[in-house]
Amino acid sequence: MSRGGATSDDRPAPRSGAARARAGRPGPNGEAVPVAVSWDERARRPVAFVWRRRTYRVERVLETWVLETGWWKEGGHVSRSYWRVRAGGRVVDLRYDRLSKTWALERELG
Repeated sequence: MSRGGATSDDRPAPRSGAARARAGRPGPNGEAVPVAVSWDERARRPVAFVWRRRTYRVERVLETWVLETGWWKEGGHVSRSYWRVRAGGRVVDLRYDRLSKTWALERELG
């Protein structure tokens, strides 16, 4: 008998690459895709990014959050900042990996 927490029966089955892509992931197999981001140092926010050879100007920052986890594990540390932005009529999540100092488009929401 399970005492709390998710069991293997509780977890959703892994999705195929096509299913992840349909869930809003921008990459062909549902992964985040690298993007070039222009940063406003004074405002401390992204102002534009290039995705699929098109420049999107950030119209509005809708939400920000930080993911900091795994710092206690060897090779498991994740340190990322996220910005949910409206740009070019779309809402997307931009991700900055603080360890590798790289940007990616994590998810397209609409």
